[in-house]
Amino acid sequence: MKIKLNKYIATGILLASASIPAHSAEWVSGTITRTISDGMNFGGCMIKLSSGGTDCPSNWVSLDCNGGYHGAGERNYSTALMAFSLNKSVSVQVDPAKKYASYCVATRIDVLQ
Repeated sequence: MKIKLNKYIATGILLASASIPAHSAEWVSGTITRTISDGMNFGGCMIKLSSGGTDCPSNWVSLDCNGGYHGAGERNYSTALMAFSLNKSVSVQVDPAKKYASYCVATRIDVLQ
């Protein structure tokens, strides 16, 4: 009886969470054309990409070095600086629901070959 009840509860939770609108992250690819390290604004650090995303108003993306949304900002900034120094292309996952001012926050950065 208890197992059946747990199955019904789990099914109810899954159905309820499916109806909650999810913000979809988007991917933007290009090269990094500029970097910013700022102690007070934009989440602490930003990069400018050679191309912009559809849901973000500009090519600038915050990497969230101050940790307002997630704890990987400093690591993402180090990865971005390496890609910038080597002139490598990157793919950046941005979340339009997370912003500093009007700048989207990157939740992941991949360096391409």
